[in-house]
Order: sequence, then structure tokens, then C-alpha cells
Amino acid sequence: MTEKKVILSGTVRLDIGAISDFIIRVSRPEHAERYTQNLLDELADLSYLATTRPECPLKLPKRYHPQAKTLPICRRKLTAIFHVEGDFVIVDKILPSSLIIY
Repeated sequence: MTEKKVILSGTVRLDIGAISDFIIRVSRPEHAERYTQNLLDELADLSYLATTRPECPLKLPKRYHPQAKTLPICRRKLTAIFHVEGDFVIVDKILPSSLIIY
């Protein structure tokens, strides 16, 4: 099994910040922190899962990268769109899973 370094794009960092801000508005900062940490832990799993995932045939993920792959995260409520470049896994975008038809 090959481990790769996971890199979050600037867009993903903004997405995570927006998710956290939303949770703070509707709940508590502690809840947002816990949810964000769980999300980051799931993205870290891409270090060894990325090479096992097939390339996504759908058009929406391909907008972010021609060899885009997807991974449902946060109990399938969100989907991480990522691609592999050498020894790196680059997470390009996080979207609600309802936008991506499987």
C-alpha cells in the first residue's frame, strides 16, 4: 500500500471554513470544531485510499480536474473531489453529495 501526502487546495479550505461557519450559526462552536476535525480526518484517509478509488465518469467532478476521483465523506452528506499527482493527493473541492449523481 502506497501512502501519499494529502494537500487541500485553497478552495477546499474555504469550503471547510464555510461549513464551520454554518454550523456555528445553527449550533455551537464546539460542534463545528468536532465536525471539522472529523471531516479533516476523513480527508487524511485519502493518503492510502486515493489510489484504490476509480476515476469518476461523471461530468461535474471533471470540471475540477480531468482525472478527478470522488470519495463520499461525512456519512455520505459531502463528497470530496480529488486527483492524484505523483506522491500527492490534491483535494480540489468539497460539495454536497446531492449535487453529484452516482
